[in-house]
Amino acid sequence: MKAVRLFFAGLMLLSSYPSWCQQGSVAVLADEDSKYVAVLADGRRLMESGDPDEAIKEYFDRVLSEFDAAYGGNEMRYYCARGPEESLLYLLTAAGNEQSAEVLSSTWADGHFMKGYALLEMGHLSEARSSIERAIALSPENSQYLSELGHIHQLLKEWPKALEYFRKAEMSAEAFSPPTVKAFELGVARRGMGYVFVELGRLDEAEDKYLQCLAADPNDVRAKNELEYVRNLKVTQ
Repeated sequence: MKAVRLFFAGLMLLSSYPSWCQQGSVAVLADEDSKYVAVLADGRRLMESGDPDEAIKEYFDRVLSEFDAAYGGNEMRYYCARGPEESLLYLLTAAGNEQSAEVLSSTWADGHFMKGYALLEMGHLSEARSSIERAIALSPENSQYLSELGHIHQLLKEWPKALEYFRKAEMSAEAFSPPTVKAFELGVARRGMGYVFVELGRLDEAEDKYLQCLAADPNDVRAKNELEYVRNLKVTQ
């Protein structure tokens, strides 16, 4: 579960409501977004204290039910985004599909992500995947969510699927991750790809990914260790 904890730690670097978000007709959630961010943070603290089930029931589901009540049940396509470039992409995508769309802050999607994290901590892999998929439906270009889904497929030993999501996470991090977490999210995606490449026996590609990690962050201890492991494997083959 160490990788999941790292994903979650990165999420908590982004807790403020972005002023650029394109808000729609239900203004109350825009006004109260900081309240929901605080509720999610309370749930995180409870989860970290060892009670993920209660965190879901009392905090994460509470936020999700309020967003579902406010924004569910109509034909509007809602997205959640962390920056203007991501927001613009979603609006253009909707326009291309002749859909009406609104872009909200990341809070709604974060709620699904945190619930997925808690479910994974409890060992409920299938339910965790469903929650992360809901987060991705709201934020298709969120690198952290994509890496988390890649991680779940990795746990299931579904290597092609895991690689697919880690690749997508890397591309999304390059294009859309906020500056405060971009390096972190690139590292998560690239280490995930490296792990999968090792499992697939594609050691040269694994080595390349770990080298990319170290080029971006020479202090990436996990990448250093994995690189050494890969090079030892190559020697013994």
